Amino acid sequence: MFLSRSIRSAALTGVLLLAGLMQANIQAQSAADNIRPVGRVCLAGQACVGTTGNDSAAVVEAATAAPTAAPAASAAEPAAPTAEVAVAESDFDAAAAYQGSCFACHGNDALGAPQPGDAAAWEERMAKGMDAVMANVVNGFNAMPARGICMSCSDDDLRAIVDYMLEQ
Repeated sequence: MFLSRSIRSAALTGVLLLAGLMQANIQAQSAADNIRPVGRVCLAGQACVGTTGNDSAAVVEAATAAPTAAPAASAAEPAAPTAEVAVAESDFDAAAAYQGSCFACHGNDALGAPQPGDAAAWEERMAKGMDAVMANVVNGFNAMPARGICMSCSDDDLRAIVDYMLEQ
């Protein structure tokens, strides 16, 4: 059972058109996901910052959060909205950050980077003082890139990585 050439051509054109439309939809969705904000700021009973006000799910989530006990306001003072702020404990893992960002150079002596456990190499650098060492870490020095390519590391995180290498 053979289809005529024109029917096969029309079917192939239809399939290609459908595939193109599906690909365009996927690309548009991917772009929207890439530029979507990571989080939102919400207060109980109010729309989240960054929304158009029609985000009822966010309002419901914020409104159903456990209420906090607030002292009773006097008739002369209007009640002020209360908000709880959670402070995140630092769970920075210097050893893991070293493995992810520093090991490629500090794990071998190819580029002259001091290796963990090489007391003589570290002694030479620490003779300048920790402030000078940290300035080199933050700004880069010779072949070392700024921040040792750990762009998500804070200055305190970088200091923890240096301390980790010194302790090895």
